[in-house]
Amino acid sequence: MEHHVEWFQFTLPVDQTIGPEALRALWMRACGSTNVSVQRNSRTILGRRTPVYSLRASARLGGLAVIEARLRGLMQEARLNSKLTAVVR
Repeated sequence: MEHHVEWFQFTLPVDQTIGPEALRALWMRACGSTNVSVQRNSRTILGRRTPVYSLRASARLGGLAVIEARLRGLMQEARLNSKLTAVVR
């Protein structure tokens, strides 16, 4: 597997979560590739420890606008009220 870079990150409300397998499946569907990885870290945001989810894939991932739109649609279908951010490289 080649080196992955972070393309998106998001947080969820306190009453929502997603497991690594489900998140990876969603991310694979969004970018049309199995060469992806996901990560969950914790960060302090507004004085509260908050899970931050990272979506990673090949540095050569193309069609980012289409992937982002598909990702947002899939997250909406899954009823995940995320704050999705594209990571600027």
